[in-house]
Amino acid sequence: MKACDRREFIGAAAAGYGGLILGGVPVDPAMARRARRRRTPFAKNGAFSLGVAAGAPFSKTGTVVWTRLDGFRRDRLLKLEVARDPEFRRVVHRRDVRARSSSDHTVETRLRGKFLKPGREYFYRFHTKNVDSPVGRFRTLPPSDSREPVRVGFFSCQDYQAGYYGAHAAMANEDLDLVISLGDYVYERTFYEGPADRKDTLGANRDGEVQTLPEYRAKYRMYRGDRNLQAMHAAHPFVAIWDDHEIEDNWAGANPGEATGQTRVPFLQRRDAGYRAFFEYMPFAPVRGNPALGDFLYRKVDLGANAELFLLDQRSYRDDQPCGDELFVPCPEAERGGRRFIGRQQMDWLKTNLQRSDSTWKLIGSQLMVMSLDTAAGQPINKDSWDGYGQERRELLSHVRDRGINNVSFLTGDIHTYFAGDVGVDGRGPESVATEFVGGSITSLGIPESIQSTTGVPLTPAQFDLVTRNIGLLNPHLRYNEQRSRGYAVLEARPDRLEVAFRAVDAMNPKARTARTLRRFRVAQGSQRVQVL
Repeated sequence: MKACDRREFIGAAAAGYGGLILGGVPVDPAMARRARRRRTPFAKNGAFSLGVAAGAPFSKTGTVVWTRLDGFRRDRLLKLEVARDPEFRRVVHRRDVRARSSSDHTVETRLRGKFLKPGREYFYRFHTKNVDSPVGRFRTLPPSDSREPVRVGFFSCQDYQAGYYGAHAAMANEDLDLVISLGDYVYERTFYEGPADRKDTLGANRDGEVQTLPEYRAKYRMYRGDRNLQAMHAAHPFVAIWDDHEIEDNWAGANPGEATGQTRVPFLQRRDAGYRAFFEYMPFAPVRGNPALGDFLYRKVDLGANAELFLLDQRSYRDDQPCGDELFVPCPEAERGGRRFIGRQQMDWLKTNLQRSDSTWKLIGSQLMVMSLDTAAGQPINKDSWDGYGQERRELLSHVRDRGINNVSFLTGDIHTYFAGDVGVDGRGPESVATEFVGGSITSLGIPESIQSTTGVPLTPAQFDLVTRNIGLLNPHLRYNEQRSRGYAVLEARPDRLEVAFRAVDAMNPKARTARTLRRFRVAQGSQRVQVL
């Protein structure tokens, strides 16, 4: 996703053709790299106003660390240090890294080597000649045969303008091996009115809507400037998948979503800008594909013998939503064959790796609900989710059933509501071949508030409860649903069970830093059913 740096291209060309230029004397590529590094000044002063972050581990002893350097127009070198202790008395690795102007002075560095051991805690920081970054922490993956419990936090949907990030402050204090963002890490435009001091005025029209690469970068800088979000990133390794708002509301493959009527750039140009800014500001890179297929987002992370995580891309390969993407209307087209949701390549990858996995729990990071959410029998509310692409859902879940793949659980974002339930082949039941946990939202408003904003009529607490009750009655495969709260979820994978807690924080209180538990759940090994505790 990152543009080729012109100086690097020229330097590589010089190294490759140096033998011709110098009459058959080859130029050592390592010497060429050192020469280029000498030409790049080491940063003096500067600032690290967006903090630090560590990415999803990519091997048992590897991870990615990230920061951004403020205050410079051209490339600068920084020093990176990795230590076994937060005071950096036991430094195990040092290296110079480059903050590139071509990537908005973000730094993304892969760490792998004998200085890192599996299942260990490490600390890292960056510094210029005179300024240190905040200290970050990461934990390397456990050995493949480890049966130690694995704890994962997951969240989604954090519209900056809708509220405060107290949930991230609470998550920073959790004991977690990994945090997953399931989409809508940023919002390309504003959707909710919130506290006056959270007003988003970015974009060419100062209305919060971004469409170009510089504007998307500014959006990430605003979000990552939040101190609670920085605290979460500094505390835990992190990985993310995008949903729609990283690009445009309800976009689908090459099809634009719901535009505001003020389109300033073609959609594909806007999509590419959103892609690039996402990877610049995330502490991990795209997965490299072959030249015909290109690079991609979806990936898997081995969390030891207890769990393997599969992260999906449910936007880039899909066909447009059926029935005009209208809510609350019958839509036979949603069940027709031949319509793509995750696409052939990703579907084959997922089916193959689910079947091959030796881990007890197969966790699928999903932007959108796999369970159906109906207003009447067989009539789903939302065609933008798996409900709009019934054939691919049946293909995947039939594969899970027919191949006897046990202990599959979907971890889901998007709908700003807490749901837990059983997953039948058609997304309903009464049989269950998997389970699903939908982890609420950090700030974005949920179903009752959406009804309220559509009708203009404020809902009473009793009406909130009525919405919750009716959704449960119409969807018996849901074992739990909660419409009021904002927050995140924590999952613990053990050899004999999966345990999940839904955690809530008051998103309208700027001083909120602690979470309360809404409800706990358990899935026994081999059961494919959610037990509400």
